[in-house]
Amino acid sequence: MISSVIATLKLLWREHRLLLSAFFLALAITIFFAVRMTVFWVYWSDPEHRNQPIQGWMTPRYIAHSWQVPPELVGSALGLEPGAGRITVEEIARDRDVPVEVVIDEIMEAIRAHRDAHP
Repeated sequence: MISSVIATLKLLWREHRLLLSAFFLALAITIFFAVRMTVFWVYWSDPEHRNQPIQGWMTPRYIAHSWQVPPELVGSALGLEPGAGRITVEEIARDRDVPVEVVIDEIMEAIRAHRDAHP
């Protein structure tokens, strides 16, 4: 069985090298994204990661996932442009020259307003 698989792969490599390479590249990319999706699903399925108290190390996208609100909501509450990158709450506070707690309060106000509007 294994020897026939190896023989087939050798034949395919000899006759269709480009096609076989493309297949293995596509397979590797598929496996990468399948593993990434599974890790993401397992992490966010844990109730411990929901509604976490906002901290300085968190990014707006992480906060949006944790609090189950649209990422645009957190970004707009902070005055960020779409695609602002991976900036943390602490970095936003430093850029504005305000305490981290002020930025956290702004985010929490936006989340509360969103949840009140979308029960």
